[in-house]
Amino acid sequence: MVKAFPVTFAVAVLTACAPMPQRDVVIAGQSAPATTPNAAVVTPTQEAVIRAEQAEKQSEVKQRDRQLDAQREKDLHLKLVQQMMEQNNAFAALAHLDAYDQKWGANRQSRLLRADAYRKTSQWDKAETAYQGLLGNSTTAQSGPVWYGLGKVSIEKGDLKSANTRLEKAVQVDPLNVNAYTDLGLVYLLEGQKDPAYNALMKANQLSSGDTTVKANLALWALVFDEFGMAKDMADQLNWSEGTRNKVLAQANVIKKRINAKGGAR
Repeated sequence: MVKAFPVTFAVAVLTACAPMPQRDVVIAGQSAPATTPNAAVVTPTQEAVIRAEQAEKQSEVKQRDRQLDAQREKDLHLKLVQQMMEQNNAFAALAHLDAYDQKWGANRQSRLLRADAYRKTSQWDKAETAYQGLLGNSTTAQSGPVWYGLGKVSIEKGDLKSANTRLEKAVQVDPLNVNAYTDLGLVYLLEGQKDPAYNALMKANQLSSGDTTVKANLALWALVFDEFGMAKDMADQLNWSEGTRNKVLAQANVIKKRINAKGGAR
């Protein structure tokens, strides 16, 4: 007959045979192994830093955009002024330059446009002062338009000697300035300097690929110095009417008288 064991005894045996739960064994003198952090978890502090960096980058982008927009607006305003000057609306250009300076502050380009506008509105003294102010702060490369403007002021004042010097300086520092060569050629012409006038006008003619104004000045040169064949060729190329030919001839005769009064052509 099999002897029955008490239930309490069976439970005790089963409990004794059950595997013991594993525990980290800490050896004396060593700390317990650290728990590996979850890389996907962002602490509130880290999240605040990330938001701050993103906000800073967005602010920088907006600032650059505002600067680009402002620069575009400034460039467009000065382009508008330049167009007004080309359309002989120099008084309106001066008004716009006043508005530009109030909003943005004057810069080198706006100051040069203002000097040109003073010249084109016959404000010679203001133009002279404005150009001289620019000349003092110009590099050699920047001074070409300034010398040209000063030369034009001298022409308007009737000071051909000063105009000669200033325009020669203009083409020296800016050898591709067609307008400076044209005006210098005319100054030479008025002074009776045949060869220098021809050379300057021919440079202007070839640099401008035969601009009609330059060709007209060459025709005038030819009439002044009795190069009638050349004068006729130029007049034919320009399709001048008989009336226009007579007007240019009259101008040539005035210049001839001036040259003769000063002692003849050189």
